[in-house]
Amino acid sequence: MTADLKDTINPMRTGLTKIVARIRDSSAGLWRRLRSGTPPQLPVSGGSRLGKAWDHVNKLAGNRSESQVPAELCQSLNLGAFNCRTRIGRQAEGESWRSVILIDVCGTIQAPTDGHEVELHVAIRDVTDNETESLPILNRPKHGPLNPSSHFAYQADMGRLCRQTTRLEDWTAVGQISPEWFVLPRAGRRQIQYTVSVISHQNGQQLACSTCVGPYENLETGYVDVEDNIQRAKTLAVGLAFSVGAANGRLLDPEVNVIYAWVRTNFGSAQVSSGAQLELDRALQKTANFFRRGGTLNLQPICGEIVEIAPLIGRIEILDLCLRVAAAKGQVTTTELKLLKDLSDWLQIERARLRTMVEKILPVEMHQGHDAEVVLGVTATMTQDEARVQLNREYAKWSSRVISTDPSIRRQADQMLKLLGQARTQYVGVQSAR
Repeated sequence: MTADLKDTINPMRTGLTKIVARIRDSSAGLWRRLRSGTPPQLPVSGGSRLGKAWDHVNKLAGNRSESQVPAELCQSLNLGAFNCRTRIGRQAEGESWRSVILIDVCGTIQAPTDGHEVELHVAIRDVTDNETESLPILNRPKHGPLNPSSHFAYQADMGRLCRQTTRLEDWTAVGQISPEWFVLPRAGRRQIQYTVSVISHQNGQQLACSTCVGPYENLETGYVDVEDNIQRAKTLAVGLAFSVGAANGRLLDPEVNVIYAWVRTNFGSAQVSSGAQLELDRALQKTANFFRRGGTLNLQPICGEIVEIAPLIGRIEILDLCLRVAAAKGQVTTTELKLLKDLSDWLQIERARLRTMVEKILPVEMHQGHDAEVVLGVTATMTQDEARVQLNREYAKWSSRVISTDPSIRRQADQMLKLLGQARTQYVGVQSAR
């Protein structure tokens, strides 16, 4: 954040800090549920089976040249017990390679009988911060949003054990996990805990189990990072909304009420205590007082930060809030319209989408002055032919609405047709539509 932005936000630091604290309070329940959740069910990953034959497992083990084994893993082991480790390997993908997590085991597996069929189960968690406060690693959905309760686990057939007691004298690769299958909580260098189990295919009994921890460099944004970014963007949105309300030098109660309602909807929760809700209300009141006293923010860098952390749909929701604040008092000035255009540009939202939103939230009858670009989509930089095409498009749309059964739509259509006539004279030089 720039020094200029820090200077402009300092007077309202207390208010926004409490909002941030309130956000953390409202989202803490989710992370507690994730951290204290029961062990996940281990779904079968259809594309990850390594084959039923044990010699196939040995074939994987021979592929050692694809990755470097850390020195700390090359140490004396108790082969009377079951051991596991992980390493980063490579898998051919067309003409390139992709990274995979290889699962190695060695030591003893005790089965009920000779020739017993077994499966490999691997559960993973992120233990970077604290093993007792670990976070789940989630399944990456093929479609739709992440499911916080869908914890990632790997399962593969290991085939048939020849003997009742199987002793693996050397590290043997038994599985590989693709990073494309899961989503970590945060980006950066992480510590992943792997719980590797050998399970009886016949009765589901656990025959051997071991746990290890390995480093992993996550280059993607984690799901906790995404949630933090969403909440940060919403907090910054409060500053934008108050700035729109105070654009004319005066912040009115209807505008403040719209912001208060939006904040309670987006930051509030049924599980929140009355004390926490009171703190949020006090923080909002302090922020409102900052703007009522003439405080201002440098909005462009704030919008720049929002663009970095929020997807387009989130930025559209923020612009929607700003439009509703502008509409709260029943009329919108040219100063507010100009600010809304600037916010649209800084949030990297196309003007065409802004026009659609204005048409819905700020109908032309609210406008004290008419901005031809916002209302009609024409600009002074257009050629006559470009202006004619745009105005004809608008004329076709609004002329069909003058017979609407909704009186408010008919009024808006009548006003738009008058403006279209005036704009045609200004931009095209004729008064009748074609």
